[in-house]
Amino acid sequence: MVELAARLERIFLELMVGEAVPVRERTKLACLTWDSLMQLNLISAIEQEFHMTLSDEEAIDLNSFAAALATIREKLEANTSSDGERVSV
Repeated sequence: MVELAARLERIFLELMVGEAVPVRERTKLACLTWDSLMQLNLISAIEQEFHMTLSDEEAIDLNSFAAALATIREKLEANTSSDGERVSV
C-alpha cells in the first residue's frame, strides 16, 4: 500500500505546483491552490490513475491527502475477492 501513497503524492505534486504545505499534510483549507477547479482536477486524476470512479459523496469528502488515500484504499480493498486476489478496478 506504500505504492498507493507514492502514486497519490505524485498527483498532488503535479497538480499543486508551488504549494508550500507538505504533500501529505495538504488539506483543502490549508492550501491556497485548492479551489473548486483543483477539486475537479484531483478527482479526475485519481480516477484515471487508480482506474476507479468516485461517487458524489466520495468526491465531496475528498478534502485532504489523507482522506483521498483512505478513499482509494477502501475502494481497492472492496474490489479484492474473498480469496485475497485483487480483481481489476
